Amino acid sequence: MTRHFISSSHAEHNGLAASTGSVTAAGLAIVAVTYGLARYCFGLFLPDIRLEFGLSTEMIGLIAGASYLGYLAATFAGSWLSTAIGPRLPIVLGGLAAASGMAIIAVSPDPWILALGVFIAGTSPGLSYPPFSDVIVRHTELPRQNSVYAWINSGTGFGVAFAGPLALFAGENWRLAWLTFAVLALAVTVWNMFTLPGGSARPVSSAAGSVRYLFHKAARPLFAAALLFGVLTAVFWTYAVELLWTLTGNPRDAVLFWIVLGIAGVTGCFAGGLVNRWGLRRTYLVLALAVGAAIGALPLMIGTRLGIYLSAACFGTGFIVMTALFGMWSMRIFRETPSIGFGFTFFLLSLGQGLGPVIGGFMIPVIGHSALFVAAGLLCCGLTLFKIPE
Repeated sequence: MTRHFISSSHAEHNGLAASTGSVTAAGLAIVAVTYGLARYCFGLFLPDIRLEFGLSTEMIGLIAGASYLGYLAATFAGSWLSTAIGPRLPIVLGGLAAASGMAIIAVSPDPWILALGVFIAGTSPGLSYPPFSDVIVRHTELPRQNSVYAWINSGTGFGVAFAGPLALFAGENWRLAWLTFAVLALAVTVWNMFTLPGGSARPVSSAAGSVRYLFHKAARPLFAAALLFGVLTAVFWTYAVELLWTLTGNPRDAVLFWIVLGIAGVTGCFAGGLVNRWGLRRTYLVLALAVGAAIGALPLMIGTRLGIYLSAACFGTGFIVMTALFGMWSMRIFRETPSIGFGFTFFLLSLGQGLGPVIGGFMIPVIGHSALFVAAGLLCCGLTLFKIPE
């Protein structure tokens, strides 16, 4: 059985094979600014933002959930545009959304404008990420597709790793950090606009067939696992830094924790090699347990810096590789129009990530941060019960 995830057809070789490296680099960069910065960095700056605006825990959960709501609103648009007119336009639109949303966050005068910026920034990966499955299918040789996808997907880790040192430099001036993120996102968007191939539309009948196949029983375990994984990992992304502040009172350790998380996430670029060597099922089982342990053990290891950083490293590596596995899994099922199944998989993952902060925001006042993390970690380990293809 082949372990290459994308398509049974060959890539379209119209002089683009030589540009695989530049497409991979541009894709990694756009994922870094849309996922690593625009979507996931709200939690890094949450303590300072909360102090400035006087936000309650429930309000924080709702604002954080706006990022994922933005993704949900955009992910089908990104998949449909990629299928209908080619992947470059939605990718560029996603980059522009990241730049504008983060700029609004940087200048927000009140919580409502802040929430608007978070929402717009949250739409960016929904627009830009699913179309890369089409880019890979059409313009990458089959033996290289796992590797190219894993490198692009690891952009989240690069973005998170970049945000940590900037947060240390900015200190309490979180607005400067977000403005810097916005400028960087704009530059990366221009890079993608001139680097990515234009591509062509897929037949409408093929797309309709893939939409119908969303309801096939083979996709049910994938969709259920993606939804639950989103709910449980959103607890970590949104509240881990605040948990460290609450239990240690040391903001510097919290930022260093974030840097370790991001650096560890960069290792996600090797996900393709892991699947080629171990198979999808074995890799999934190991990583689900690692992510669950990282979430559940964090409040138990607060007493030592080594324990904190170990949790960050396990989560960073496990999360990035797991998201790559969900993409590879979906591409095995949806071969003809990969962005449709890919987009719906990450729609469900992000639906869960939108629910996670809201659920956490209402549960923390009742059971506390620590109990929430332990419960989320145990449930994440339970994802190993799903039926995973070899």
